[in-house]
Amino acid sequence: MTFFHLKTNGNPASAVNEFLGRMLSESLVDAVLVAARTPHSSLPMPALFTDPAKIDAADPLAPAAPFNTARQAASILRHESGRKIALVLRPCEIRALIELVKLKQCVLSDTVIIGMECPGRLENRLFLDRIGEDPDFTNKFYRDPDLRDLACSSCRICTRFMPEGADIVLCTIGQPMNDHIDIASQTPTGADLLGKLNLPEGADFPEREEVIRKMFEIREHARERVFMETAEKTDTIEKFQKYVADCLNCYNCRVACPVCYCRECVFLTDVFSHDPQVLMRRASKKGMIKLPTDTTMFHLTRMAHMAHACVACGHCSSVCPSHIPVAEIFIKVGAEVQKIYDYEPGRDLSEPMPLMVYDKAVIA
Repeated sequence: MTFFHLKTNGNPASAVNEFLGRMLSESLVDAVLVAARTPHSSLPMPALFTDPAKIDAADPLAPAAPFNTARQAASILRHESGRKIALVLRPCEIRALIELVKLKQCVLSDTVIIGMECPGRLENRLFLDRIGEDPDFTNKFYRDPDLRDLACSSCRICTRFMPEGADIVLCTIGQPMNDHIDIASQTPTGADLLGKLNLPEGADFPEREEVIRKMFEIREHARERVFMETAEKTDTIEKFQKYVADCLNCYNCRVACPVCYCRECVFLTDVFSHDPQVLMRRASKKGMIKLPTDTTMFHLTRMAHMAHACVACGHCSSVCPSHIPVAEIFIKVGAEVQKIYDYEPGRDLSEPMPLMVYDKAVIA
């Protein structure tokens, strides 16, 4: 990677915004998709900028993400537009976007992916509370490793926190950012764009690799512990039913999942829209049935559909009104299924998805 410096003057987010603004003002891109504050809330939402004068509202480093932005990115990349668009994404968002491209939900022509090294995100309410108490919370989050313990449970077990598949990387881990934040190119597209901006060249911070290695080890150990605890809670169908017993069938987890892409979900069709007589027969046979029905079937079906493509973003747990840790079982099952197929979602755009191809060698 080739490293460049962005001068921060104590405010890394402002330095990144200036960089994004220059890409727009110098017509290197036509639009930038990046998280931004809105006039009514400090919670950063995906926003599409075309005017560099408005880029100050962007909040690219905020440790918050109301949802996985891949779905919003796909909505503006559904087909070729002839416009060059820069996307500022977290690693799990890049992975999800690559899976959506494979599923033919969008295209990546004329895009520049700017990936963040991601120490994690806070749940929405916690972030709003913290930023409300301390407007400088985002900068402190990057300076103080202890604050990363506030990150959501899925982030604390994420071992793929480096932005694979990005053209340009915002280097936020293992570096002091008071004076500057490093930005690096990973592809010829990224190198060409950064070269046109004439940024001062930098060098990798000496201790950076060690910080990244330790962060990986801590998260890997936490991941193994969570997987073991989740297995103990769900290793029989009875235990699994207890695990999801408080499910309301709201389907929030399905809506929040960035790679759950079906236009029509089977659970919203007549297959699971039971006739009253069916419900009465079931109730008569057992003496009572819980409504809504098919809660366990819903989660098992989603796992069967999505385990190979789960990008471990954890948003399914974040949106659950019953606070069921569905992400923990999805991430665990996903890891096991992906290991069987030697497949990591988002690893390589040219890598075929499991269950979508026929391999004679595997059958044999």
